[in-house]
Amino acid sequence: MDEDELHSEISEIPVASEENFQHRDPAIWPKITDKTRCFLIEHRPEQDKREFFPNTLCGFDNRMRHFSSKWYEKIHPNGKKSVRTWLQYSNKKDSLFCFCCLLFLTTKTNNFLEISKGFCDWKKLNPRIPEHKNNNEHQRCYSDRKILKKTSRKERP
Repeated sequence: MDEDELHSEISEIPVASEENFQHRDPAIWPKITDKTRCFLIEHRPEQDKREFFPNTLCGFDNRMRHFSSKWYEKIHPNGKKSVRTWLQYSNKKDSLFCFCCLLFLTTKTNNFLEISKGFCDWKKLNPRIPEHKNNNEHQRCYSDRKILKKTSRKERP
């Protein structure tokens, strides 16, 4: 997609559809097209940072587990924090999704998730989150997101 096409794709989304488009929950996104991809990148992923998430019965040990918004941040050995802006929680599916991979992945699965289901094995978030971040497919999707984001900023009137 060239820069002119990108600009026209973003401007084609009418205000009414923006109001009806539930971009906060990846489980209810429409089919990913260039148009929705541009819209989602422009509006950025929103991370649900509530204090309590639903408990889920974990099959392998019969314990109730839940997602925690602390996973949106990585604390480095020097104490510095960085935000994992690519993680997005779905209320509808009680699952975690990778924003970048949902937008740009060309296969249906990768090491972190089945694209349509997300990841919900809360006990295994560590090591799965770092594994996913370092995966070549994720790195490509993350890079594609940054490129499209930068391109769309240049094209705004």
